[in-house]
Amino acid sequence: MVNNNESKLAPWVDEHLAKLDPGVDWQPDVTRARARLDQRHNEKAAGRKVTWASMAVLAGCAGLLAFPAPRGIAQRCVGACESLFLNRAGMATVRPSQSAPDFSLEDDNGARIRLSEYKGKVVLLNFWATWCPPCKAEIPWFEEFQRTYANQGFVVIGISMDEDGWKVVRPYMQAAKINYRVAIGDDALAQKFGGGEALPETLLIDREGSVVARHVGIVSKSDYESEILHLLKK
Repeated sequence: MVNNNESKLAPWVDEHLAKLDPGVDWQPDVTRARARLDQRHNEKAAGRKVTWASMAVLAGCAGLLAFPAPRGIAQRCVGACESLFLNRAGMATVRPSQSAPDFSLEDDNGARIRLSEYKGKVVLLNFWATWCPPCKAEIPWFEEFQRTYANQGFVVIGISMDEDGWKVVRPYMQAAKINYRVAIGDDALAQKFGGGEALPETLLIDREGSVVARHVGIVSKSDYESEILHLLKK
């Protein structure tokens, strides 16, 4: 015996399927579909590379936890990798709307860096360290951004969190040919910006001096660049 509801369902389905008929003039856009498929494939491949690299870094950092001397370094490194995995899983970037606190620090030439002097420019403020592999992976990107967008009112400032200070930072800067200003910071400074738990930590500050984006852990070069371009257009 056929249920009364089932007997009414078939005509309803036929009627609505008929409305979906695209007609003879419709042709699928194969080129666009293939491009979207390739894009998704490339994004997944890039994600796998970042994940495997991070797992290798995490394993190395975790090994340091067994030794008292580098334990603090290892904890920060593990924290950075943990943040990376959270970001890969879809954790949204924190976007605070606070005014960036000012600071006055010396660069490698002994000249003062005052954040307030850069008001009117878009600033990428990066907390990093020479012992942090994800930090060093980002530095070439920041060097490229400095070269490409400096004449549009953009500047990169690096804040090294190395406990050994210029002894280790200055040789690394020379070897990496860092083309932006770097100063030595500490936990107190990082905490003023709401961070200090893991490295790298990068903030984007708009022309008005407000923190508009924060990234804890490494993110893609394209994500940074799109945010920079958005702020430069304002």
